[in-house]
Amino acid sequence: MTDLSNLLDQSTYALAPATLLTPDGPKQDSVINIVDGTILAVENKTDFLKKQPDTVVIELPNRAIIPGFIDSHLHLGQGFGKAIIGGEPSQIWQRIWIPLEGNLDPDLVYISAKWMMLEALRGGFTGLVDFAIVNEEKTQAIHRAAEECGIRLVSSTGAVNRAAYEDVTGKKAEFKQLDEALKRADLHFSLCAEHDTISPSLCVSGVQGASQELIGTLAGYCADHSGLFQIHANEHIPEVHSCIVEHGCRPIEYIADSGGLGPHTILHHATLVTETEIELIRTTGSGVSYNPVASLWKGDAVTPAMAFAERGVRFGLGTDSTRSDGFRMLDAAEACQRLTFGMRINDFSAGAAWTWVNAAFQGSADVAGLKGTTGELAAGQKADFLILDTSAPEVLPSWDFQWELVRHYNRDQIRCVIIDGKPVMVNGEATSWDQDQFLAEELPKAIQTVETSPIVRRHGTSEEHRSRWEGGKST
Repeated sequence: MTDLSNLLDQSTYALAPATLLTPDGPKQDSVINIVDGTILAVENKTDFLKKQPDTVVIELPNRAIIPGFIDSHLHLGQGFGKAIIGGEPSQIWQRIWIPLEGNLDPDLVYISAKWMMLEALRGGFTGLVDFAIVNEEKTQAIHRAAEECGIRLVSSTGAVNRAAYEDVTGKKAEFKQLDEALKRADLHFSLCAEHDTISPSLCVSGVQGASQELIGTLAGYCADHSGLFQIHANEHIPEVHSCIVEHGCRPIEYIADSGGLGPHTILHHATLVTETEIELIRTTGSGVSYNPVASLWKGDAVTPAMAFAERGVRFGLGTDSTRSDGFRMLDAAEACQRLTFGMRINDFSAGAAWTWVNAAFQGSADVAGLKGTTGELAAGQKADFLILDTSAPEVLPSWDFQWELVRHYNRDQIRCVIIDGKPVMVNGEATSWDQDQFLAEELPKAIQTVETSPIVRRHGTSEEHRSRWEGGKST
């Protein structure tokens, strides 16, 4: 096997893996040619050698090349929580995430972001869409982490002008004037423009945190400045209920009335949607992030992604900061659809694997505003891809590569993560910085941050519940 770390010093190279996942499906006997971080060509090896007989092609037997996963929804300030959310009832953002993120200074924001980026790279993600409403200092901390890790980032800030469930969270609105939000938007877009692999977005928490005027203003700004507008929508019952009680309409209807929908908008979750709302999403060309593991862990509902696929609604896959493992995300995406929609109508195909593979790569890049930049292995795209080991017993004998990606591949089979043509991780280890030293130095801060945050747990630890069960007090 070629020493992949040698690619660090090469601006031009050609790879010939056993399997290469193209936009048209998996191909054998193909070559991918990289020049200065961009894919110059993906074509049949024989044809390529006829055109470029002097080009050295690196053979990669027992290897596959696929695009890097794009996480279309996560919160980089939630890196220290981990299993503290295990068993917790829904609405964990109120009791756990808001208290935790509110306790982060810029240094801790940097540590949390870099920690989660490391996890993401180990899980095969080459691009992330962060959701955060942060100031300039914290934005620069996140950007510093992204540059050091080499990962592609859609960076965000935004505003709120209504208190989201103030009786529960105690949170007050951060902005009272639209011009304050627009000043922050101008600054954020200029900060992102300083980096080649960082693009800008604006967000509001959801309909409970923003007036129609604010939603329309920030969405319009993104449309005018080629940015991404992000908003949580129709994720859980309290959100839908409160919107109907207060405004007489459902959240996505409220967003539509605000002028917040369009090709520049990504709606996060969209689990509790009516046929009317699906049609609003479709006709406006808006995107959706389908977060299957979040549905499993929080139990709110499952995005009707099969219906989206059948009706031409743009959607990608996200983790919502659950776990940064692209293959387990793929598995969950198919499993959630099979259990909630497929079984009741005897749909044994449940997307036939390729639906979820496409959503994880092309779909996620599309709704993240990165279409044409990344998400597929094609000429003109940035060279963001994974090199997989195809010789493990879990995937042999091979019969259907895309089903195997969904059900059988694991992150331990990722041999190399390449972004902009450069390996940023080889065999689970970062190539340009000492991840072990980073973890050892920052772990005490991570623990202290959680211990000093006003987090409220309702479920308790697994062992506490085991004691209750064994004591005859099942819960």
